[in-house]
Amino acid sequence: MLVDFSLHVATSVVFLVLVAYKFVDLVRKPTNPAMWGLWSATAGFGLGLAIGIDPVFKAMDRVVPASPWWLQHVLLCGSGLALQAFFLYSIEERPVAHRRVRRWAVVYLAGQVAITAVYVPAVLSGDFAALLRHDFAHAPLSAVMNLVFVAYVGLVMWTVARMSWTWSKIADRVWLRRGLRLIAVGAAISTLFPVHKVGYVSAVFLGHSPPWSEFQVSFYPALAGMTLVGAGSMLPKWGPWLSAVRQWVLHYRSYRRLDPLWTALVDAFPEVRLEEPYRFGRDGYRLDDLRYFLYRRVIEIWDARRALRQFTSRARRESAESAARAAGLAADDVTVVAEAASIADGLRARVHGRDGDDADYAPRLPGGSDLAAEVAWLERVAAAFGRSEIVRNTPVMETT
Repeated sequence: MLVDFSLHVATSVVFLVLVAYKFVDLVRKPTNPAMWGLWSATAGFGLGLAIGIDPVFKAMDRVVPASPWWLQHVLLCGSGLALQAFFLYSIEERPVAHRRVRRWAVVYLAGQVAITAVYVPAVLSGDFAALLRHDFAHAPLSAVMNLVFVAYVGLVMWTVARMSWTWSKIADRVWLRRGLRLIAVGAAISTLFPVHKVGYVSAVFLGHSPPWSEFQVSFYPALAGMTLVGAGSMLPKWGPWLSAVRQWVLHYRSYRRLDPLWTALVDAFPEVRLEEPYRFGRDGYRLDDLRYFLYRRVIEIWDARRALRQFTSRARRESAESAARAAGLAADDVTVVAEAASIADGLRARVHGRDGDDADYAPRLPGGSDLAAEVAWLERVAAAFGRSEIVRNTPVMETT
């Protein structure tokens, strides 16, 4: 029970924080009905969840007897209508969206009228008290009221799932597409809530009492589904930021992986280094900053590699290639190891003051036509430069 209570409170708080967060977007675009729909959906679900928290529910019941259940379900159903409005205003022309939202509003109002019409006599007859005890066998009016509620929820979640999945297929932005698909999955999971509730209540009326709590089992798919819906609605805005963070991490990882090769080459030819290397925490955390430093590192490696050509040897490269083939390496790995061995051999030859036996030899290297391809290639060379047995065992060339 403590876990359920804690999860209920935590989720309510998260949604209410999202309400405040999305209000900023609402202020920026106050005439956008889609933004109003999304904010209202978040607010309705967050407040509906908060009312369901046991101490809150009991406190409201003491102030206005029998009010919290009705208000909670008005808000939750209203959240579904607002979510439909968000989609319709996002994907349809304004006049078409107006018409479709009005039709769904009629469905919502009909559902609320039906719930209220049953709710009042249920409270007056004591039927509702049995519902609060989850004694469905003695709460026929409340059971009907619940069925109307879950039927509306199931209809809304199904339409949201269908619209989200349909429009995700033609979305031109990757994070919008992912967000729509996440909303579709969340809405589909939420339909398990009405399915379970109808099945449970029907089983009770048929004389069977399932050995689990109806509320606890119904609560989890609704909570999980709406959480995914909320996350999906935020992905188009948060997704690009997440991509930027991921790209920064990948750039930093590549920058560090190139360090052994870069250090060896720049120590040999310090004139190719135009500025100090990037230092974590000193040179900022913007993606563009780190991309620049990574680009500089690639250029400096190739500049130093060009300066090293006078010390490299065709014979030693071919010897490394033969050793790599004999070790069973794939063709592209043979090229990587041969390049790393040629660099290591050239650096050792430079230290010994020996020129290469074929200074004009410039092998065709894979590399790439963009920064990502160049970095990927050089990362493999750097790894072989630091770890390959073939590279370490390639002897310094002898001058003739």
